[in-house]
Amino acid sequence: MSDTSLWQFALSLWKRPGVERAALVLQDQHGVSVCLALAAVWLSRRDVLPDARLAEAMTETARVWEQQRVAPLRGLRRQASARGDWGDWRRLLQEAELEAERLLLLELEGHLQARPVPRGDTQALSWLLLVLPEAAQCESLSQALDTLVEAASQ
Repeated sequence: MSDTSLWQFALSLWKRPGVERAALVLQDQHGVSVCLALAAVWLSRRDVLPDARLAEAMTETARVWEQQRVAPLRGLRRQASARGDWGDWRRLLQEAELEAERLLLLELEGHLQARPVPRGDTQALSWLLLVLPEAAQCESLSQALDTLVEAASQ
């Protein structure tokens, strides 16, 4: 899996047991960008050594994308889900939300391609703590991230 794009990695990981539930915990209970968490795990799988500047750039990109693009679509989709007669609109919003997440993953991957990065043996936790430092202090957040890491190593 180490030679796949971030989008391919995310799609593959999403199908594994427990990942969808963990992602929803990250997103809904902790306000975490799942795309950013997936990118951190992906970077470790590609043996990219943790880099604070890269992590900061990716975190800012994810924050802006989530706030301006993904969250509004998600909110509208959830509103549409509450109405049975809005099923077609909900499906279109769901597709748009998924496309926004795909584009965000492309942006995050672009940060890696835009700079030389040192490579070596690394752990996913190192990247996750750079992009989500609050994970060190929150057990349920840490458990959800552990699920992603375990699924990626299968």
